[in-house]
Amino acid sequence: MASKAVKARTGNGWGIAARVVAAIPANYLLTSLATACLARLLPMPTAEATLTATLLSFALLAVIALIAFAVRSVRALWLWMLVAGGVMAGTLWLSIVLGGRL
Repeated sequence: MASKAVKARTGNGWGIAARVVAAIPANYLLTSLATACLARLLPMPTAEATLTATLLSFALLAVIALIAFAVRSVRALWLWMLVAGGVMAGTLWLSIVLGGRL
């Protein structure tokens, strides 16, 4: 019974592979974008903003990895990750163009 429930939730082997890719390399990319955005946008001195963003990145990395295996739909997971990555990449680019701090 348990194997049917697990198979119904994860689908086939491609669903598991997509979750692993989302949980490790895509998660790292998303977390690095979030860290860079936070380091540039936090209203504190540069060194403190960088340290705070880096410390928060460890928690964010763990949370996204858990979410990658907790959500029901692999498509929704990837859509969410792509949209979030696009928003953060755009925010980071805009911050650099407008002369935000490094």
